[in-house]
Amino acid sequence: MKASLFGLILVIVAVVAFSCQPQPTTLSEAQKSAIADSAKAVVQLMLSYADKLEFGAYFNGYSTDADVRCVENGSLYPSLDSMKRAYAQMQPIMEMMESQHNTPDAWNTTVLGTDAVAITMPYHFSLKPKGLPEYKGQGAWSGIVQRRGGKWTIIQSHESWVNPEQVMAALMPPPPKQSRPKK
Repeated sequence: MKASLFGLILVIVAVVAFSCQPQPTTLSEAQKSAIADSAKAVVQLMLSYADKLEFGAYFNGYSTDADVRCVENGSLYPSLDSMKRAYAQMQPIMEMMESQHNTPDAWNTTVLGTDAVAITMPYHFSLKPKGLPEYKGQGAWSGIVQRRGGKWTIIQSHESWVNPEQVMAALMPPPPKQSRPKK
C-alpha cells in the first residue's frame, strides 16, 4: 500500500512539474510581423546614419554587451569596440565622402522568438568621394537583432561587398603622375 501511495504521489509530482514547464509560444502572423518590424527599424536607423555620413551614430543600434560579434568582408571583430577602432582608422576616408546611399533590395526576416530576429538584407549602394567619380556597388548585410533590457539592439552582424577591392579603390584618389626625366 505504501509503495502504491508513494508511486501515486510521484506521478502527481511529475505531472505538476511537467505542466509548470514553459510551453512554446505560438505567435500569430500579425505578432511575427510586429516583432520583425521592430527589429528592422534598428537596421533602418543604422542605414539612415550611414546615408547621412554620421558614422559615429552608425553604431547606436548595436548592443554594448561583451558578446557582440561583427564581421566585415572577412574580418572578424571580437567586440563592438574593436569594430569602432577599425572604423576610426578609416576616418580620413570617411571625411572625404561627399555622399553615400544604401538601398535595401529585400528584407528577409526570421522571427526566432518574441525577443530575437534574424535579418538578411541584400542591398545596392552608391559612394561619392569628394573629387572622385561616384561608385555603385552591391553587398549583403545580415544580423541578429535582440531585445535586451527592453530595447532592440544588434548583437551580431556580417556585411560583405561584391568586389571589395573595387570599392576601396573607388574611395582612393589615383596616385600622382610621375614626371619622366628629360633626356
